[in-house]
Amino acid sequence: MIEINEIESKYLDLLEGEISIKEFEHWVYSSKWLEAELSENEYTDLISLNYNTPSSRYEIGKILKERFDEGKFEAIKMIKLLNSIIDRDGNEGESLIRMYDLYCKGYYFLEDLGLGIGLFIEVPNKYGVEYFYELTESQKRDLVDSVYPPAKQLAIELKQWILNKEIKLSGEKDEALNRWQFTDNRTEKDKASRVWKVSDIDKVTGEVRSKTNTLIDKNGDFIHKSELKENWWIKLHNKFKPNR
Repeated sequence: MIEINEIESKYLDLLEGEISIKEFEHWVYSSKWLEAELSENEYTDLISLNYNTPSSRYEIGKILKERFDEGKFEAIKMIKLLNSIIDRDGNEGESLIRMYDLYCKGYYFLEDLGLGIGLFIEVPNKYGVEYFYELTESQKRDLVDSVYPPAKQLAIELKQWILNKEIKLSGEKDEALNRWQFTDNRTEKDKASRVWKVSDIDKVTGEVRSKTNTLIDKNGDFIHKSELKENWWIKLHNKFKPNR
């Protein structure tokens, strides 16, 4: 896993809503570790900060910006979502939908998991509704069950690439495009899609016009999971086994 120190952990908990701003303030006042770790100016700025203002979270980040690696925070948040999908913690449906949202916001390495599976979860047309949240709990379970084991295997693979820093998140955005930035150091073989098959190419320009999701049948349903268990991951693993 990604190692973080005490102040990184507390600040990340604050950003993720795991603790309140008041709890963070109490920790600042009571932590002997923090007083010893920070410079005099940093510590003074933190203990004198007005934690009752809406901008206090922003001010904390501003005071401690030299100590924080935003890319590390992004990687931790991404792995938390991937673990939700891998462990099936009860929120995996929402986590898969989040993968689609992050794909749309610039994390294009999520094309398989986000676009290929997350969008299928978010827009469940087969049930006659527009969005996942409109389904009954039973329907949600059935829909999420249908995308396993591929969802889990893709999440495991992505988690390993992030931990190995083959995919490095910067925590920065291209402000003009409002897209998250990252560095992809994977081999071309590892970058190749496990889900999408090119179905139409412009013969003149070579531009890909359309792709087909190989996990979805002609009726718009995921291929039966028993068939996937027997064939999908074995074929994928043999075809895309990393060269390490």
